[in-house]
Amino acid sequence: MCLGKDFNFTMKDIFISSEGCIGRIAFTIRIIVLALVALSITRFAINYFDHWHHGNYSPLGPFVGIVVAILCLLISLMQFLKRLRDIGKPAYWSLLMFVPGINLLLLVYMMLAPTKL
Repeated sequence: MCLGKDFNFTMKDIFISSEGCIGRIAFTIRIIVLALVALSITRFAINYFDHWHHGNYSPLGPFVGIVVAILCLLISLMQFLKRLRDIGKPAYWSLLMFVPGINLLLLVYMMLAPTKL
């Protein structure tokens, strides 16, 4: 059961789990952090492998970026499921995150929707 608070951090709340609920502020912070992690690791990997002096390993930078982005995407989908549960919507709404355009509208809605008890 969800407590309905914006800062719903408990010892049982695991970042890489889809169980439980999170409030809108925690959801927003987690999505921003995941996006920043993916972008910064991708930029670092591309920069690192483009300037490596022991051969031509420049394709490794984008590859590392893609792997990290996929991991961050999966973790963010877990956060979407938590937030959907918190606002009282069915879990299949998370599939709309794969539809371009609708995913941005759903993301904004989930960041602004009030918590249902």
